[in-house]
Amino acid sequence: MRSFCACLAAFLFVLTAAVPVAAQSSRAAEIEAAAEAIAGIRAQINEDAVSAPEALEQQLRDLRVDGRGRLSAIERELEAVNAQIDLLGPAPGENDPPESDILANERSQLAGQRARLNGERTRVLANIFESGELLTRLSGAQVGALYASLTERGASPLESHLWAEAWNSTSDVAGRIGRYFSNWGETRRGDGAYGRSLALILGALVISLMIFGPVNRWISSTFSTAVEKRKPSPARRVVVAALKMAARTVPGVIGGLIIIETLRAQGVLTPEGEAAARAFWIGVLSILIVSGFTAGFFAPASPGWRIASIDADRGRAVSRLALAIVIIFSLNTLLSAIGVAARATDALLLVSDAVAAVAIAVCLFLLCRTRLWRVEDEKSGEGWRLLRRTGRALAIIIVAATLTGYVPLAHFIATRIVYLALFIGLAWMMRAILAELALALRNRLSVETDKTDEAESANYRFWSRLLINTLLMIALAPAVLVLFGAPAGTVRDLAGQALFGFNIGGVHIPSVAKLFAAIIVFVAIMGATKLIQRAVQRGPLAHSRADVGVQNSLITLMGYGGLVIALFVSISSLGFDLGNLALIAGALSVGIGFGLQSIVNNFVSGLILLFERPIKVGDWIVTPSGEGTVKKISVRSTEIETFDRSSIIVPNSELISSTVTNWTHKNRLGRITVPVGVSYGSDPEQVKQILLKCAGDHPLVVSYPEPFVTWMDFGASSLDFEIRAYLADISQGLTVRTELRFAIFKAFAEAGVEIPFPQQDIYVKSLPAGFETKKETDHA
Repeated sequence: MRSFCACLAAFLFVLTAAVPVAAQSSRAAEIEAAAEAIAGIRAQINEDAVSAPEALEQQLRDLRVDGRGRLSAIERELEAVNAQIDLLGPAPGENDPPESDILANERSQLAGQRARLNGERTRVLANIFESGELLTRLSGAQVGALYASLTERGASPLESHLWAEAWNSTSDVAGRIGRYFSNWGETRRGDGAYGRSLALILGALVISLMIFGPVNRWISSTFSTAVEKRKPSPARRVVVAALKMAARTVPGVIGGLIIIETLRAQGVLTPEGEAAARAFWIGVLSILIVSGFTAGFFAPASPGWRIASIDADRGRAVSRLALAIVIIFSLNTLLSAIGVAARATDALLLVSDAVAAVAIAVCLFLLCRTRLWRVEDEKSGEGWRLLRRTGRALAIIIVAATLTGYVPLAHFIATRIVYLALFIGLAWMMRAILAELALALRNRLSVETDKTDEAESANYRFWSRLLINTLLMIALAPAVLVLFGAPAGTVRDLAGQALFGFNIGGVHIPSVAKLFAAIIVFVAIMGATKLIQRAVQRGPLAHSRADVGVQNSLITLMGYGGLVIALFVSISSLGFDLGNLALIAGALSVGIGFGLQSIVNNFVSGLILLFERPIKVGDWIVTPSGEGTVKKISVRSTEIETFDRSSIIVPNSELISSTVTNWTHKNRLGRITVPVGVSYGSDPEQVKQILLKCAGDHPLVVSYPEPFVTWMDFGASSLDFEIRAYLADISQGLTVRTELRFAIFKAFAEAGVEIPFPQQDIYVKSLPAGFETKKETDHA
């Protein structure tokens, strides 16, 4: 066998050796070239000589991507070499006979090849690490440069020469825009398509305006009306507001696409004008989103569906101010895009930003007035009060910064407030919609919705909303980072690491996406298990003759099976090898066994109870811990409800290892005994007939086996009899015994049979001295 492995390894080595040495030297040269390029970029960063940080960022990312590709190839080759070395077997020891020269030479060459590959792998990893480090430094430098530029003081809008320069630039920009459209017109006239192009553009505008009415009405009649028929709740109010927003936004999206594509097809949009058209479209969408949301948020026509706790008049005032802020923001974005495309001067762009910042600040200050927000709830009122004060302070800061020459800082703060408000509003609506969907999903999956405990519902709402909030925060985090100056490339890298995982010390950390995917897989499988359980319970089991205990056992086992499948599938989706997991579990089983042996014992006992079914749900059992009806058999314990309506939690191991009396194990047939005593002067045959008649007349006593009477004993005061009868349902034993006693007492009274009470005769053999004298004296 050893010689065969050696021959196989030699053959593989020959194949490996056939790889051209030139390819290996080429890769080594590429690794060295990448290291030199990274060293050059590091020198530029250290000397603060970076003129184009975006280009350097892209270069570093390309180097990192190339390095990862080389690393994958090296690791594949390294794995193949290690496999060949393994085929050779271990090297001979000191006392072992030496191996042949061919095998020794082959082992030496493979070891050298492995050392070379390990060296290349180390250098590639170093290049990848340095590229990431330099990207981080570049990103930090860009953020620092951004905030440094924001804190630099420039010309104040109060200076007259600034407005003069802006006015002169305005005429130049208007001339360039006019020439832009005139050149387009001349081009289309030369092609003979000027009239057709104008007709198509006007047609696109008409179609875009016409779709607003039908789409708005369709969304309102299909979705909003259906939700408004239900009882208002906080989540449903936000859902209605989102639907009203969608009713206005969706037509804007469709209409904007129609217009932009028509303009592009007719040659109106060149690369310079496309940015301005996109800014106009985004501005219109922002206005539609805010107008739709405020219409649902304040709902002046439907007070029951109003989210804000203010009246209709104040709601209209707040809506107008919010719309004014968004309109100013959109106009500023459009004018900036047009100015950049038309090569406007810095003075014109600065004046535009200053006017927009001051206008937004004035509207924000008016929006934060106290009289517009009067909340009756003191706790929520405190939060609104803090928010209003913060808004007024920011408005004052924006105006002060603008007038003192810090226009970029003022514009940055103003625009970030608008962006944050839009993000928070969208996130709030998404949170409410997802919460409503989660509640509907729970109602669909719940088997016994009517019996659901209120505390359980509250827990479900808490955890579902916590999960939704976490997901929304993770989704919005990249946008917020970019919003506050983080380079988009760096944020994209961080998001990629979170999505695809990263390595720490040679250990691969699963990505956030895989973690959430595993959670979603687990929840999906458990949800499917719930649906299957409900379908089986309402379908085959409901139409079968199996008793409730058997049905409960089958449903519980299906739940355990679904749980095991969900665990294994979710763990596999994370990339863990289940074989390795089994080895780890085997290694830890001894230690875990000592610490968790009671839990494992109860778990195994629970499985035995479900398979063997010595007891089942609904059985009447008697255990050392108490007596009652089995309500639930879970993994660790069994719940028994006593006849006093208290619950006894019995470990499953106790039900397996100790004696348990099960009154309803095979069937519910059981025997009851009613003892009775009669006087010694009674006729025993008459007593027997009376007892048999009372038992036979009772509707719950079965005729087979027949009831019978036993003469138990000659008692001290009575003749002791017992009537023994069988019931179809032993759970009615107490009721039947009580009713039989009533019937026996009545029958004995009618027949003159006496039921004696205990009697004792006392014989006095002697009296104390002087007792008779004292008695005579008392009589005298």
